[in-house]
Amino acid sequence: MATVTCDVCGGTFSQRHLASHKRLAHTKISASAAAPAAAPISEKEAMRKIALLYERLSVKGQKTIIRLLTMKDQINRNEQ
Repeated sequence: MATVTCDVCGGTFSQRHLASHKRLAHTKISASAAAPAAAPISEKEAMRKIALLYERLSVKGQKTIIRLLTMKDQINRNEQ
């Protein structure tokens, strides 16, 4: 079975599963739909959750996230 790369995250998937991956992993969900009754979390809690998720990534995934965050940071600095 052929493997393909997700154009959103760069992950490698079988061609058969790519559409499902994109639908499940990259669908934008509004905050109200994702957690209708949840209270907003603090910045400290958000950073803790991000760090925990980061640790679960492969080395390739960690490098990709660092690259994406660096690009977003540069864009934000240019907008200011």
